[in-house]
Amino acid sequence: MKRRTLTTLSALMLIMTAALLLVAPAAGQTTTTTPTPAATTTGPSNETQVNFIACDTRAVLNATGVSLVGWDLYYQVFSAANATGTALTGIRQVAVAGEYSVSDTVTYTGGTLAAAVTGSARVWVGRESDSATVDFEFTVNDVQDGCADPENAPTTATDVGGTTGVTTTSNALYGVGRGILGPNGTVLNSNLLTEAEVVIGARQTDRYRSDTPGLIFAECDAFPLAEPGLVYDSDSVTIFWSWYTKTLDQMTEHLNAAVYNVRLNTANLPMTQRSEPVRRDGNYWVFYTATVGNLRPGHYEVGYDLTWTQVVNDGYSDYGPGTSNPASRGLCNFDVLPNPDGTSVVYTGLYFPTTGPVHNINTD
Repeated sequence: MKRRTLTTLSALMLIMTAALLLVAPAAGQTTTTTPTPAATTTGPSNETQVNFIACDTRAVLNATGVSLVGWDLYYQVFSAANATGTALTGIRQVAVAGEYSVSDTVTYTGGTLAAAVTGSARVWVGRESDSATVDFEFTVNDVQDGCADPENAPTTATDVGGTTGVTTTSNALYGVGRGILGPNGTVLNSNLLTEAEVVIGARQTDRYRSDTPGLIFAECDAFPLAEPGLVYDSDSVTIFWSWYTKTLDQMTEHLNAAVYNVRLNTANLPMTQRSEPVRRDGNYWVFYTATVGNLRPGHYEVGYDLTWTQVVNDGYSDYGPGTSNPASRGLCNFDVLPNPDGTSVVYTGLYFPTTGPVHNINTD
């Protein structure tokens, strides 16, 4: 994770301002400049690195990182790669605080792991009082080729229940009370905090720099925690959208019936790729990504339109013809700014900016 500090950026802007003052406009001309907002972040964040060892009858988790107040480390072990197969343990809560280097050993309660078989652990950082309120998560795999001793001192760890890998559904909505899950194990804008409806002074989202710069959620206008923040022309822009279901069968039904129409400034996204279903946060997810590259400075709008050819169910609601959810539509408006370093950029030739919101992609 790379972040530009306020000190460095402020110094750069002072140099740029001084340079502008040295160049006097010709007679009869008026020179105006629009300064790039100073980027900001929200301070410290949770961090963790894990070394996972799958043994025949137990597993060892070695973890180092930084934990903010009120957050703990959670994990659950599975009998196959990428948190699939049988749950070999329940959900395990590891108490961490500040900078930490800890280890935890857990004995399997759901079976054993044969030699040469790949086991895995779903690992996430969640609230101390609610394992379903997730800051970020990822999976780690290990081939069962013997065991090893813990690398760090043991810490307080408890079983918090759950044998199927499904945590209790959080009341916090994705993009509102907790971050939106992104492709390749990411969490969108994990450094962005929820803002109050009334804010004194400039809003954080007017000047913050995402720690996933250029990653754009196709429906961002509807979700406060999906705000793209400051996007520079030196950022390679990737547009993504997703769907999740309770079971793999429900995901298959969705994929067979879903019809997506997603555009950028009314132009198609022919380079879209879809991931295989992956288990995250107690559900099965697929992620669609379209990497459009470096965009010219200006305004852009993503239009998202999803319909189904037949009725499907995601484990929570019905979708499709004749249901209360016949379609899902949304927009994401964002601006691309010249990068503050003055770096020369080769722009993609597929998409061009507009002077304002397009709003004719769909009616939402």
